[in-house]
Amino acid sequence: MKHYSPEIAQADLMELLTAVHQLKETIVITPTDADDIHAAVLVPKSEWEALRELAFLQQSPLPTPASKPVTEMEWG
Repeated sequence: MKHYSPEIAQADLMELLTAVHQLKETIVITPTDADDIHAAVLVPKSEWEALRELAFLQQSPLPTPASKPVTEMEWG
């Protein structure tokens, strides 16, 4: 994973996009104040889609309405 400042990333944007697309590299763009909370990450689109699908699959299932206990169910 390579790290760049916004200024360098802007100047080398086409090179970074080529690295992400062709070499499947991950690029981190960190503000000059080095505050990682405001960092951005460039990843290949296929990796992004895989991460989105994984996040979706890991979501908690929707709550289901409580069903009656087996002793209270009507049979036949």
